[in-house]
Amino acid sequence: MLDYWRQPGWRASWGGPFNGQVFRQQLFVELCSRVPFVAVVETGTYRGTTTMYFRRTTRVPVHSFESKPRHYGFARAHLWRARGVYLYREDSRAGLARLAAVEALPSGPVFFYFDAHGQADLPLSEEVDLAFAHWPQAVIMIDDFAVPDDPGYAFDDYGPGKALTLAYLGRRAAPPVAVWFPACTSSTETGERRGCVVLARDDALVPLIDRMRTLRRWPASGE
Repeated sequence: MLDYWRQPGWRASWGGPFNGQVFRQQLFVELCSRVPFVAVVETGTYRGTTTMYFRRTTRVPVHSFESKPRHYGFARAHLWRARGVYLYREDSRAGLARLAAVEALPSGPVFFYFDAHGQADLPLSEEVDLAFAHWPQAVIMIDDFAVPDDPGYAFDDYGPGKALTLAYLGRRAAPPVAVWFPACTSSTETGERRGCVVLARDDALVPLIDRMRTLRRWPASGE
């Protein structure tokens, strides 16, 4: 927690929300205008910059998980005045299972932002499984993800079988799950230019997301 006071420059980590990527921010705003989210769930709080952005943009409850003590302490200091933000020092998989067990989220569309990477024990596949298993109207965005036809977008690769790609997701990115990528080339994005992917499978939500101008449906997801 002392880092918050000793390192004030860290309060706008990665250049701002979504790694300082302006188009990604526009994408999220449009997504919220299309889909009536009732809650946001984030894994990988880090320093809380994007967490705060979620709350200010949506005005719905935001639940965020951070397993690393130092990041959790910084984020706790950063977010302590943020009403409607619930921060947990907990493994993301255990946290998602707990939210489901106690029915902590309202009924309706929930936005999931999965960013709990950077470790040998990669939780992403289990996070996706938990979200779709317990929240049928889940809309998932994964940060640091490879955009197949745009190598200018950076992505995380933790070794064999652990690169954040469609191949890693496998069946989790196959029908009936619909897949979208940013409708913006990496050369025109700002900030860190990290890739992302959006997943959804609810029959009522997929057509709404298909109408977005800031996302493009990935052909391999089919109909």
